[in-house]
Amino acid sequence: MSDIKIKPAIQSGYEGTNVPEDFFIPPVGIEDADRALFNLFDKRLAFEVEIDQQVTRVPVVFAAGERFALTRRRQPVRDKNNALILPIISIHRNSIIHDPAQSGYGTPISHRDQSTYVVKKRLSKKDREYQKIINKLSIANQSNVASVENFQNNVSGSAADRDAIPGRIASRRERGNSKLVQNPTGYHLAPSLGDNIFEIITVPYPTFFVIEYEIMFWTQYMSQMNQLIESMMARFDGQGHEFQLETPTGYKFVAYVKSPITTQDNFSNFSDDERIIKYSFNMSVPAYMIAPQQPGLPSPFRRFYSSPHIEFGIKGVSTEVYTQEPVAVIQNDPNKFILSDINTDNLNTPESLQRGQDSVRLLIEDINPFTGKPEKRLVKVLTRNQRTGETVMASMKVDDLDIFSD
Repeated sequence: MSDIKIKPAIQSGYEGTNVPEDFFIPPVGIEDADRALFNLFDKRLAFEVEIDQQVTRVPVVFAAGERFALTRRRQPVRDKNNALILPIISIHRNSIIHDPAQSGYGTPISHRDQSTYVVKKRLSKKDREYQKIINKLSIANQSNVASVENFQNNVSGSAADRDAIPGRIASRRERGNSKLVQNPTGYHLAPSLGDNIFEIITVPYPTFFVIEYEIMFWTQYMSQMNQLIESMMARFDGQGHEFQLETPTGYKFVAYVKSPITTQDNFSNFSDDERIIKYSFNMSVPAYMIAPQQPGLPSPFRRFYSSPHIEFGIKGVSTEVYTQEPVAVIQNDPNKFILSDINTDNLNTPESLQRGQDSVRLLIEDINPFTGKPEKRLVKVLTRNQRTGETVMASMKVDDLDIFSD
C-alpha cells in the first residue's frame, strides 16, 4: 500500500443522485437577459414618435442573423416591398464577459467560494414520523405517538429495559415521550421549530457575467431621433443612467447605459441615397446563471436532510487501532486497456459504512482452527446490539465509556 493521501476534489454542485422529485425553480441565463432587455424597449419604454400629426409606435427588433448583417453595413431594415422600416430600434448582443472585473462592475461574489447555493429549506416528509417518536407535545393517551404510557412496564425499570405494548409506539429517547408527569402549558398550537427534520435543497452556485449590447436608433428625421433619445433619458430609473430589468419568471437585472450616444448618419451623401439618421450606444447588463437545465446537463437540484439527533460516544479498546484511508492507484501503462471495456478508478476507496460502523480496524489475535497456530488480523468495529443479536469479535474488545447526545 502507498502512503499517498488524496485530497477532496473541488465540488461543482452536481455530485450525487439525491435529486428531489417535487421541487423546481425556473432557470435563468443568457437568453433571459436578452428577453428582459428586449421587453424594456418594446413594452416598458414603448417608444412612440409623431409622423404626419399621428403618433406611431416604434418597432423593436433583436438583430440576429441577416438583420445584424444589415445593421453592421449601416443599412436599415426593409420590408418585403423594399421600403425602409423607419423609425426602428435594433438590439445586438456583442460580448459576454466573465472575468473578475465584471467589465467595471466588479462584485465580491463573482468568483464563488462555495460549491452550492441553498434555495429552499422546508420540513421533510420524514418529520411526521420523527415527531411521533419524540412526542414534542407530551401527548399521553395516544397509541400512535411515543409515550411512557405505551410501555409495558412504564413505572419500574430503566428506559433501556422497557418494551412497548404491542400495537403502540414507544421510544427510549429522553424526550417528551419518556416523561412520567405531563405538564401541558397551553401553547401546543404555537409554532415551535427546531427539533425537526428539515429538507434542504441546493443548486450549483450562480455564475456571474456581464453581457454587452449595442442599441441602435434608426429614423429618417432629426425630430424623430430627438423624441427617441429624450424619451429614453427621461425614464432612467433612480439617479443614475440605468434601467431595472425583470424576466417573466421574476429574476431581476440592472442595465447600464454607457456614454456617449454617437451618430452614424449619411448626411454626406444623402443626395444619392435616402436620408438615414442613426444613433448608437452600448449597454452593459451584469447578469447571472442559476439552475441551468440545458440538454446534456444533469439536474441542478440536490436534496439533503438535517440531523436532529447526533450521538457522540467514547469507547475504550484493549488492542491496537488502525485507520483505513483511500490510496492512489497509479497505472504506468496507458496502453494496457486499449482493447478492453474495463475501466479503472483513480481511487481505491474503502467500502461504504453502515449505521454504527466507523473506518477503524482493530488488531486481534486468535487461533487458526486448521493450523492451531495464533494469527493476527484486522477486523471491523460494529456497534453491539443485544436486541438484534448483531455482534462481531471486535466488538467484544470495545467498551462504551460514555455516550452523550445533542
